[in-house]
Amino acid sequence: MRVLHAAEVSGPIGAVIDVDRSGADDGVISIAVAGDVDVLSVPRLWAAIGEHIGRSDVVVDLSGVAFCDSSSLRLFVDAQRVAAASGRTFELTHPSVAVRELFEVSGLRGVLRVTA
Repeated sequence: MRVLHAAEVSGPIGAVIDVDRSGADDGVISIAVAGDVDVLSVPRLWAAIGEHIGRSDVVVDLSGVAFCDSSSLRLFVDAQRVAAASGRTFELTHPSVAVRELFEVSGLRGVLRVTA
């Protein structure tokens, strides 16, 4: 698996975002996120997701994320809507216990496609 690091979507503040385009031929893009997903990192994460959402299935690995704020929830819901409207999938995988609890408390567990 080849992971491409894009300077425009990773930086010293907030989350580090790695985009794996190796599955693009099969219509699947994997994005690994580490760090905090908050108001500072959401624009960069949206840039990574927005490049592919609606044209490919997008899988976001949250195993390296310890914290998400409400701006990340908005991003995830928006990405889910764009994917669904395009007949594609948007999946969040391996959320930490804290992130999983955020999905539960916010009522988004049944809205977002989240897998262990």
